[in-house]
Amino acid sequence: MKVDTFQHLQQIRVKFGPGIFGKIAQKLLALALYEAGFLDIVEREVQGADIDATDAMGKKYTLEVKTTDGESIPISSENIEALKDRTKDGYVPVIAALRIQMFEDWVFANIPLGSLRPGPLPLGRLRAYRIKDVETYVCPAFEVVVNQHFNGVLAGGEHYLGQLLAQKRSEHK
Repeated sequence: MKVDTFQHLQQIRVKFGPGIFGKIAQKLLALALYEAGFLDIVEREVQGADIDATDAMGKKYTLEVKTTDGESIPISSENIEALKDRTKDGYVPVIAALRIQMFEDWVFANIPLGSLRPGPLPLGRLRAYRIKDVETYVCPAFEVVVNQHFNGVLAGGEHYLGQLLAQKRSEHK
């Protein structure tokens, strides 16, 4: 990610704290999926996989979204079960991870669910399972969304983003 996007994310994280920042990043990612041309986007604040989205070719993805400034992300048994549950409906299970560091971008990984275990998951392990075509579309769109909505997020946090997502959903019905 570019320097200005990184600085914006840092400011949001400082203002809202790591827990709320993770929820904000998830909503920003959902908006980036719209920006990148994905359809049928469902962003969940509570139980289940975090985001479902369908690409322009009709391929369905279900995402477990994680942010970190470290070398690993936490994976819970609930995360694994939520991804498994969505595969029954034809969704490709994806771990979407963003390390909040300069020049890092989202990594979208389709790790075989049978090899996932609860606990810390090293980011390096995700790289072998990357879905680069999705990253190619979503990462630049994420930068656009973060920079376009930075002031709104600082002022309104999750509520601001929730309103934007509701508006996008109604536009794409």
